[in-house]
Amino acid sequence: MDQNGWFRLEANRQNRNSRNFNRPQAKPAGEPVRPKVTALPAFPEEAPPSALPSGEPLPLHPQPSPALECPPEEPPECPPEPAPPEPDCPVLPPEAPEPPVPPALPEPPAEEGWFSQTVGSRGPVLLQDNILHETLAQFVHGQPVPRILHTKGYGAFGSFIPYQSMADCTALCFLQAANQPTPAAARFSLAISSRDTPDTIRNIRGFSVKFFSDGGVFDLLCNQLPVFLVRDALRFPEAVRALMPSPVNGLPDLDQFWAFVASAPESIHFITWLYSDQGTVKSFRHMRGYGVNTYVWVNREGRRRFVKYHWIPLAGQQNIGQAEAARLAGENPAVAGEDLYRSIAGGNPVEFELRVQMMEPSMAGSLSYDPLDCTKVWSEADFPLIPVGRLTLDRNPEEFRTQVENLAFSPANLLTGAELSDDRLLQGRANIYWNAQRLRLGPGFRGLSANRQQNWHPEDLVTSGCGTEVSGPLTRTATPLGDDFAQAGERFRGMEPEQQEHLISNLSAELKLVQEETRRTVLDYFNEADPELAQRLGAACR
Repeated sequence: MDQNGWFRLEANRQNRNSRNFNRPQAKPAGEPVRPKVTALPAFPEEAPPSALPSGEPLPLHPQPSPALECPPEEPPECPPEPAPPEPDCPVLPPEAPEPPVPPALPEPPAEEGWFSQTVGSRGPVLLQDNILHETLAQFVHGQPVPRILHTKGYGAFGSFIPYQSMADCTALCFLQAANQPTPAAARFSLAISSRDTPDTIRNIRGFSVKFFSDGGVFDLLCNQLPVFLVRDALRFPEAVRALMPSPVNGLPDLDQFWAFVASAPESIHFITWLYSDQGTVKSFRHMRGYGVNTYVWVNREGRRRFVKYHWIPLAGQQNIGQAEAARLAGENPAVAGEDLYRSIAGGNPVEFELRVQMMEPSMAGSLSYDPLDCTKVWSEADFPLIPVGRLTLDRNPEEFRTQVENLAFSPANLLTGAELSDDRLLQGRANIYWNAQRLRLGPGFRGLSANRQQNWHPEDLVTSGCGTEVSGPLTRTATPLGDDFAQAGERFRGMEPEQQEHLISNLSAELKLVQEETRRTVLDYFNEADPELAQRLGAACR
């Protein structure tokens, strides 16, 4: 229940079935009685578990009592003969029947509850009119506080089915048996966005899934890009502010963003992904998802492995270029959301395959990069993708606010068998999500029907790292193996020539507009990654 819906709590429902929640039910004698208004539907968060996203949807309107239903009238045995037309009235020919007359709008009932309370018919509105003021207050506070990030998003519901038992790798309860379905909810979103942000704009896109298992709730938060700008959570707010509009005028600020990139050389790998065609997406159905951070799987014997999550679209991965992204942004800013909704509504489920990469923690020291560094990817040749199961999204939301916007994701929503690694960014993200959700949805956000954690208690949480040993001096230092440029160069050299051209074109369109010192620093970073990339990019910026 959000903090503005207190009057809907069970203890405060004095007159739930009236148009105004505090209008008296009985009328004084002699006053005309207005026909009964259909009751407003109960909020889905007050529904039993069977009416949650994984079960049967709630009815949008209450069903009438059978005792109040009127039986249909019996048709007459012989239909009456149509009356002949009057001689003075011409009869329209059959091919042009007279159009039906639209029904007149009903007059509002003449009762005081439909109007503001005034002194006489032309006098001022009274301050004591609590019906008026509370009606307006409910309108003003009718929307929840928006998310700071991933404001614009869309949701869908379905189930996840494992291909085989993963018991050797993890004790996660919903991965213990093959073909055992687990209800799931997914939200696709744009990280830096408002409600009006076009779906196709160059952006980080979220792909978050909530699994409603018999053992509790498990959240898996992914993006469509496999790496992030920074590796330490202490710089996370700075990185996000760099992507936001200017605090001076609210407009996009290229100098602000690229000045941050110049101060964070580890972001260059991320830039090669964001400014490629993978940064612009037309359809969520064709979008790949990456867990970005490194997590831990633990089996029942206590054996730990590092793990990275991947969602593979079974309809195939598709990206678009900057020109098509700009065209679609003007034609239909909600093109990806509509594509998702219409596909499911048309009987075409949206499917993704979950795959994982696994690594023995003992291997970390033999690599040329830190596997816990979220600005790095793991080689799929060295750590191949292992199929785990299939997510099928086959139901659309019926009430967007309570089913989609009330979803509260957190990487710390864990179950036995899944833990957080020592990834610095992941550790920083772990608990701040819950604070944001308390602000946005109220302290009881877990009990909302979308999140299915009624009667939740802190003891229900799963803590990471039990039984492990750590030691060392307290310090504030950079992570080891901080090579910021090698994987950025590898990515550029692995691109098709057309994709290289798109990357250089997208980068140069912005870099040529920023301050010279910033541009020179960023070009030096690209030169460290690949001299050819820096040379071609520098030429395009002139």
